[in-house]
Amino acid sequence: MISIRHARVDEKHKTYTWLCLSDTASMHMGAPDYPEAPIPTWDEFNEDFDEFYYQEEARDKGSVMIIEQDGEEIGCVCYACFHLKPQKAELDIWLKEQKYCGYGNGTQALEQLCEYLQLQYNINAYIIRPSIKNLRAVRAYEKVGFKKVEAQNKAKIVKEFIRSEYLEEFGAGDYGFDGTQVLIKKIKEQ
Repeated sequence: MISIRHARVDEKHKTYTWLCLSDTASMHMGAPDYPEAPIPTWDEFNEDFDEFYYQEEARDKGSVMIIEQDGEEIGCVCYACFHLKPQKAELDIWLKEQKYCGYGNGTQALEQLCEYLQLQYNINAYIIRPSIKNLRAVRAYEKVGFKKVEAQNKAKIVKEFIRSEYLEEFGAGDYGFDGTQVLIKKIKEQ
């Protein structure tokens, strides 16, 4: 059974290890397949994942959450809202080892995260932006109900999500605008 829980500050380094130093890192970052998204150092990770991602009082801005399978930690989901317009969240996910991939664990964790965010913060629109080359991730996100945005509509959709003061910094995504597949999921308000 999959469950998610908020990561604590003292768990930050292991979330870095799972993202950047595990056997899954090459599936979404670093040369040779993703030279546009180099593997960050610990210091670079600290800059990207501010302390608030691990603090209870800042969960409305974003959070890293640990994915557990029957009590065993298998990876992370993450959401960020600080740079987005109201009632929106940007999501990310990484598993700590390839042996956990391909069994629906990430799909279940993302479903739980969307449910949590809708109930806790009334978030009803989600964006996730993997590399266009990461077809496995794109298929997994589609299983959760995310829809691919056509290339000619990416800029429009990104502007619908990201607040204008953050567009320059975050608009292109991790893989550059042309290398990023934009997927969105909208939940009808009750």
